[in-house]
Amino acid sequence: MLIVDAHIHLFSPEIQAHRDRYAAHDPFFGYLYSSPKARMVSVTELLADMDAAGVDKVVAVGWPWQRGDICREQNDWLMAVTRRHTDRVIALGTVQPLDGPAAVAELRRCVEGGLAGVGELNADGQGFRLDDSGFLSVARAATDMGVPMLLHTNEPVGHVYPGKGQLSLADVYAFIKATPELRLVLAHWGGGFPFYELMPEVRAAARNVFYDSAASPLLYTPAIFRTVIDLVGTDKVLFGSDYPLILYPKRQKMPSFSPLLDEANSGGVPAAALADVLGRNAMRVYSTS
Repeated sequence: MLIVDAHIHLFSPEIQAHRDRYAAHDPFFGYLYSSPKARMVSVTELLADMDAAGVDKVVAVGWPWQRGDICREQNDWLMAVTRRHTDRVIALGTVQPLDGPAAVAELRRCVEGGLAGVGELNADGQGFRLDDSGFLSVARAATDMGVPMLLHTNEPVGHVYPGKGQLSLADVYAFIKATPELRLVLAHWGGGFPFYELMPEVRAAARNVFYDSAASPLLYTPAIFRTVIDLVGTDKVLFGSDYPLILYPKRQKMPSFSPLLDEANSGGVPAAALADVLGRNAMRVYSTS
């Protein structure tokens, strides 16, 4: 069975070595990563952990930088990583939607350079609204280029944690209706949006919307896998971990793909659906071929 983790984070050696400098340039990055306890890994460490857990490929998603020049710097590095590890690493580029035409130009450069789409974009972290003209231009450009967008979403209720934003599901729905042909992945189980696909008009509008499971154990019980599959079907769920985030802090000391894979395998997902959720769906959404 092909195993693809559709949501992991990689930072360049430059960012890892100088995280304080980048934190000074980007308060949102600093809020989450200024502490050395915030995990970052090298490509070598990533590949070793993939091999240990039997993960065939990963989708390295970009960080939602507030500055376009840092987006470009990180995009350059991710392009180089994917060229060196074509068989193991797919990557997404990031842009600052508030940069307007420059953001669209950077997305085009990323796609021409071999990146598979755009994301993880974050309205709270980057300071844009989903109805901003710049963000809509990026979404329409992604649609025209036939590449997906990954958008950070989070649940509007429950406990507060670093990075939890205020993006409303009503705004997400309005965006989905405004860009019906965009292949859109909503991170972190879509912040609960799958429930609303029980409404026929939402299901119709969300025909090109997918959901990843990034950070799942920090938010939900293992039943979330089977529950969301029952709500939206087996072809709309992508396994993702948010690696190297520590998902089980009471029993996990180092980053690993294995614990969440074990949870997905034991979460009541029908055997026939596992191949889709654990790999085939991600390749369908993010494949560059």
